[in-house]
Amino acid sequence: MEIIIKFSRSNNQPLGIRLSGGADYSFPLTVVRLAIGGLADQAGLRAGDLVIKINGETIQHLTHNEVHERLAKVGNQFTLNVLRNLKFERATKQE
Repeated sequence: MEIIIKFSRSNNQPLGIRLSGGADYSFPLTVVRLAIGGLADQAGLRAGDLVIKINGETIQHLTHNEVHERLAKVGNQFTLNVLRNLKFERATKQE
């Protein structure tokens, strides 16, 4: 399910998240840690969310560092589109 999370911060305060993944990794950009009570936690972001857009712009083609740079420069009012509650199944060889 795709969810749009709106952020409003002052003076570019930290989001309070740790992300892993990106186009230069073998898995999508994923929220792996949140600071309890931090900006992202208060906005409704959750560990395990897959970040797919910043302000409506698809980021799946960006490297981890490129996404980090965009988030650093995005300003104080922005949105993140995330995918939540996805279940991945490993393909297994059946004999």
